[in-house]
This record gives sequence, structure tokens and C-alpha cells, in this order.
Amino acid sequence: MLKFTNMAKLIKKITEMIEKISVTDKQEDSITSSVENLNNKLTHEDCDLYVKETFTNGSWERDTILRPLDDVDVFAVLDKDEWIDEDGNLPNPQTVLTNFKDYLNEIGDYKGKVSQSRPCVTIELSKINFDVLPSFEDGNGYLIPNHDLKSWTFTNPIRLSQRLEDTDKYCDYSLKKIIKAVKYWNRENDKMIPSYIIEEIAINIFETDKFSDLEEGIRLWFSNAKSHLNLKDFTSEKKFNSSKDNIEEVKQKLEEAKELINSNQELEAIKIWKEIFGKEFPTADIEEAKNFSNELIKGNLKINSSGLLSTTVGKTITSSKGYYGDNK
Repeated sequence: MLKFTNMAKLIKKITEMIEKISVTDKQEDSITSSVENLNNKLTHEDCDLYVKETFTNGSWERDTILRPLDDVDVFAVLDKDEWIDEDGNLPNPQTVLTNFKDYLNEIGDYKGKVSQSRPCVTIELSKINFDVLPSFEDGNGYLIPNHDLKSWTFTNPIRLSQRLEDTDKYCDYSLKKIIKAVKYWNRENDKMIPSYIIEEIAINIFETDKFSDLEEGIRLWFSNAKSHLNLKDFTSEKKFNSSKDNIEEVKQKLEEAKELINSNQELEAIKIWKEIFGKEFPTADIEEAKNFSNELIKGNLKINSSGLLSTTVGKTITSSKGYYGDNK
């Protein structure tokens, strides 16, 4: 109970941030409608791409997508018998992607909105990218175009989705909230870490160990993430090392914030969280404003090098009577 009391405001602000970056019901309905329309176009009997079925995957399907919305992944499963040559070989991925691009670009709703974004074909609708990924069934997974566009590579997207659902349930349906918070931080820092890696790390950390609240869950992700990173998942060693450095920096800051909470300095801890997560993390509420006003009257209010107000660190602000609303 003491732990909750010490960080009640912080938990509230973390919750508000996650709500602000989550997709709304209206956005969900719009995307669902667009996906259904795309499915109808690709599986129509007049379509010569031989698409057996489509299904969504990625952050949208797993309910870890953020707003403003970026992209929605759509797997287009092809009839292998219609695509292989007389020797049983699959076509070159680039050939398949070109066929998809040409077909979609001739459809009225999509004309002029289709491009290739390796290794998929992208349709931009209302500032949302729908990434269409041609695929062939292969055992318990799928073959999709490799990044070199010359070969096919195996993936099992269903497995990741199921593991996430199972772990989210184990964590009392709070794991996806942790993932969204980390993804938001990642997006605000140039998307250093591939999105699906953030999800895999969260699953690996919390598959058998629960967290008690959002603060602990986010803090534990950053405390353990470095040991789960692999160079092969990054486009360069520089990005790999930069990601580790940035994770370590956040880890240290969150530990500092936790120490402040344990010392009953929750407002100071909230400032650190604001520094980490930036614009979507809620600003000071009226109670905090009153607290700052009182500290200003006492001559205890300071301002640090980042321009944030504090009662412990920074240059002291000249005392005054202070002001917050109708201070009567």
C-alpha cells in the first residue's frame, strides 16, 4: 500500500500517456474497413495474383500500434501451385512485388497511391501506409521476400502474436501497455530498435515474471533489455551499440526516479519521467503547480539546465508570492 501511495500520481501520468498514444475506436473502425476493402480487391475472382487469403499482422494485429498511425501490415497468401515454374521453383520476389504493384495501381481507390517499399508494396490511404507482403505457406509459417529481393525467407508471425497474447494474459493484460510506452520512447528517439524486437524482449522478460504496476514494468524492461539485444537484428553495428547506450541511459534515469519515490519525492521522479518520454507525458497538474508556488514563496524553487523546475537541483529562482489560478 505504501508503494502505491508513494507513486500514485506517477502511475496516473503513465496511464494518461499510454491512453494518449493508443488508437481510438474511430481509428480502429476506419482501418478495419480499409483492410476489408483491400482483402476484397486481392481475393476477387478477377484478380490474377492468385491470392488465397489475407490477414493482418504486426503492431496493428497485436494491438501495440501507436498514434499517430504509421503502417498496417497485410500478408497476402498466394497459391503456390499457380506461381511455381515447371521445376517447382518459386519466382523471383521482385517479380511478384512488381505484379502486385501494377495490379493495385490500376484500382481506382489506390491509383497513384501505390509504391514499393522493400520488401513489400505500400498503399498510402489517409496518411496510413498499408504494407502488402506477398507470402507462400511453408510448414507452420510463411515465406516472404528477403530484403535482397532475390530470395525468400521464413517467418512465423502467428507464433509471436500467440506468445504475446499468452504473456499479456499472464501479466493481467498490462504487458501491451508496457510495450506501447517503450515503442513511443523508441519512436521519439529515431526508431533505434526494430518494433517487433521491443515486443520480443517484453515477452522474454515477463513470460514467467509479472510486474506489479506500470512503473515497475517499464523500469524492468529497460533494466533487462540490453541482454536480449542481438546484432543480427540491426542494420549496423553502430545502431546496435547506440541502442544499448540509450537503453542504459534510460535505465539509470528510471533507477534514479525510483530512489526519489522511495524518498517521498514523487514530483521530482515525475520530472525525470517527463524528460525521458517527452511531449506526450502529462505536464504538471494544478496540485503540482500549487506545490511549486509554495516552494517559490519559500525561495526553494530551482530551475535546471534543461529548463525544468525542481526543488533539489538547479539554479535557485528568486522568491516571490507565487501564483496559481485564483490563489485565495
